[in-house]
Amino acid sequence: MSPMTFGPSFLPELREILLSTGEATYYGPDGKITQIVPEPFLGRWQLRALGYDPQRGESLAICVLTATDGRDVTATIDVKDFRGLRRNSSRSPRQNGSDRYHDLAVYVSVLVQEQILTYDPDSVSDQVRIQSPVDRAASARSGTWPRRGA
Repeated sequence: MSPMTFGPSFLPELREILLSTGEATYYGPDGKITQIVPEPFLGRWQLRALGYDPQRGESLAICVLTATDGRDVTATIDVKDFRGLRRNSSRSPRQNGSDRYHDLAVYVSVLVQEQILTYDPDSVSDQVRIQSPVDRAASARSGTWPRRGA
């Protein structure tokens, strides 16, 4: 039996999403739009590296993000944590909001945003395992999902 691997479109799509730019809309106290500006998906972070682990190949993706203070955070994405979506072959525009990207790439980009990008860089551990909320809860109970300073 061959090992589980990510589909060939996963990393290129994830890279494109992470490097994309959207629009941020700012509102004044009166509720009216005051400003619309370009906003990078990564916000104050920079993508330093995205690829597969040299030992595990296409079963473990590694994403290295650099904070504005120069500190790196390494996120690992294990194919075993995404069994149902691992081939990255399904597109559900009603679910993921995109007919351009497959479900797995969109889902993982949201998890990266949720687990790293929305936090102050000082509060994020140097190593983060990207997992769904249910898997993270199990990891937290077992002590394998640390937050910096936790």
